[in-house]
Amino acid sequence: MPEAFAGGSILQPIKTVNIIGMGALGLLFGMPIRNGLGESQPAYVMDAARKARHGQERYTINGAEIKPVIVTPDEAAVADLVLVGVKYPDLTDALDTMASSVGEDTIIISLMNGVDSEDILAERYGAEKVLYSVSQEMDAQRYGSTLTYSKAGQLCVGVPSDAPDGVRAVLAEKLERVCAFFDEVGLPYTRETDIRYRQWCKFMTNVGCNQVCMVYDAGYGPCMEHGAEAYAMMTGAMREVAAIARALGIPVGEREVKQYLGILRSLDPAALPSMGQDRRQRRRSEVDMFAGVVIRYGERLGIETPVNEYLLRRVREIEAEY
Repeated sequence: MPEAFAGGSILQPIKTVNIIGMGALGLLFGMPIRNGLGESQPAYVMDAARKARHGQERYTINGAEIKPVIVTPDEAAVADLVLVGVKYPDLTDALDTMASSVGEDTIIISLMNGVDSEDILAERYGAEKVLYSVSQEMDAQRYGSTLTYSKAGQLCVGVPSDAPDGVRAVLAEKLERVCAFFDEVGLPYTRETDIRYRQWCKFMTNVGCNQVCMVYDAGYGPCMEHGAEAYAMMTGAMREVAAIARALGIPVGEREVKQYLGILRSLDPAALPSMGQDRRQRRRSEVDMFAGVVIRYGERLGIETPVNEYLLRRVREIEAEY
């Protein structure tokens, strides 16, 4: 049954979810949806070649076998909610893959941890469809068809305060629907009052730990050792992001650096973030979403970014050796 929310309007419940991308986050956040809605949900949408390949694989999450529903864009129905969890280099193709999943009232949430995927999705499908989000506090690792994690983390969601009034009002109602759905299925989340601040905090963290873990081919633990070169690189990259955020009016400083280093210390020290996994599986990484974006912001704002320039160069050298 539809639910009323504080403003008195009627919320249409979310009953169908399509996920674009079957990586670690797509599988991780698909779990509570499957548990809450049944095995027919969510549907993972991908091209026919990927469907044929992935359909033959045996997927496990922490050792438990699952059978994800996989459909092609031609088979996909319009969904109430679309989660986008692809690698940054694949986002352009994903915009086409998800087209048949998006209808007039569809809500879109990016599971990607940069600061520009929402803008890219909004340009294609309309700002009134795209809620802002960031995932954090998980240490999920996906190798082949096996996903493991010790911390499931959470999804932070919100409406950007700088959205035009009309768009903000539409998104506020969609946020109510999404939060009611997450409550229903037990998906861990936090409703953020300043989602851009939260995004930049997590972006700062990923720019540091993701890139450094790849460059040094090490897990969270070795990169968190005080006095180690990797730790100096990681904190240096994070502070460059913090400087850019402050120049944009987003209050990210030493307090946030220390807070998010604390989160990193709480994760499995042997686990690898996504770019570390990319190196070991010889895949293209998301360095353009991290160092690439930082460098572009730095050039625009007149802020030097030498650590990220070094990391970008090293990652590209590593990838060139695949």
